[in-house]
Amino acid sequence: MSFNKFSIILIFLLTLTSCKDYYNDTITWMDNLESELTIENVQKVQPNYIEIDWKNPQIVDDQKWYLITKIKGNNDILGMSHFLVFVEEKYQYRESKK
Repeated sequence: MSFNKFSIILIFLLTLTSCKDYYNDTITWMDNLESELTIENVQKVQPNYIEIDWKNPQIVDDQKWYLITKIKGNNDILGMSHFLVFVEEKYQYRESKK
């Protein structure tokens, strides 16, 4: 392999590995949210590395499920969907599904 090709591959790998993946941080944040927090309080503590679709919740029975639409640096090969579940405007738990 020539030096030029090696340099390009090395730069590519360094760039790829230097991008922070906030996937695990997001899961930890969701799992550590206090039960019964209001939507407004959850929005206040929402990290800047995730985006949540607060305007279009999915209604499931008496629950509102808010989709995490983007996690910065996410390389989730399984393509999981993550939701914040609220009942009567109070946070209950995280739901993740394929």
